[in-house]
Amino acid sequence: MFGVTRKPRLKKKWEGMLSDHIIALLWSPDGLLIAAASVSGPVALIDAASGKLLHILSGHGFGTTSIAWMDNSTLASAGQDGLVRFWDVASGGEKLALDAGAKWVERLAVSPCGSYLASASGKKVRLWDKKGTHIRDYPDQGSTITDIVWGPGRLELTSSAYGGIRVWSPSKNEPVREFNWKGSVLRLAWSPDGKYLATGDQDSTVHFWIGATGQDLHMFGYPMKVRELAWDR
Repeated sequence: MFGVTRKPRLKKKWEGMLSDHIIALLWSPDGLLIAAASVSGPVALIDAASGKLLHILSGHGFGTTSIAWMDNSTLASAGQDGLVRFWDVASGGEKLALDAGAKWVERLAVSPCGSYLASASGKKVRLWDKKGTHIRDYPDQGSTITDIVWGPGRLELTSSAYGGIRVWSPSKNEPVREFNWKGSVLRLAWSPDGKYLATGDQDSTVHFWIGATGQDLHMFGYPMKVRELAWDR
């Protein structure tokens, strides 16, 4: 290719090893820490600059499934024990253990403002405030929830399952919008400007939903189901 400037290769700053397979890796909002959750349960807190291991959080019995930063001082985690736990980053101690209303919790999502935490368990989405107070359970979806994300620029939670997508408000019990599709939506990703919702699907397609109108645009030709999505910022 001509006219393309070669970018410098990334250089390794440090390398760390954990005792088990890593299922989630997240930077803290200020970029100073990295949380790494292992499939067997423990969650490591690592200094991002040096790679120094700061704490090993006990995580969840039977395995940790999801982690999310509430803010720079509190990490939330979910697991196969049916609990959502809040951890104090400075001490490595547990602050709260919340009953998610199911035998296991699959996903967590913190609102951009940090005021709300959503958890997904089976067909249920449960909403909490930043102190761990239970606000509401949204009506069950028709099948297992595959993903939950908060939209940028507005306080709305999006959930996906077989049959389509629902958009929820923290102040309302019923969905404020629905995008229906006769298939299984696996992954959600809002565009940075909040105008488009991309979905990765079981049928090897990517859909782009126009948020304002609900119009659905398709991309076909993927060799297998689409599990991950990311927007260029």
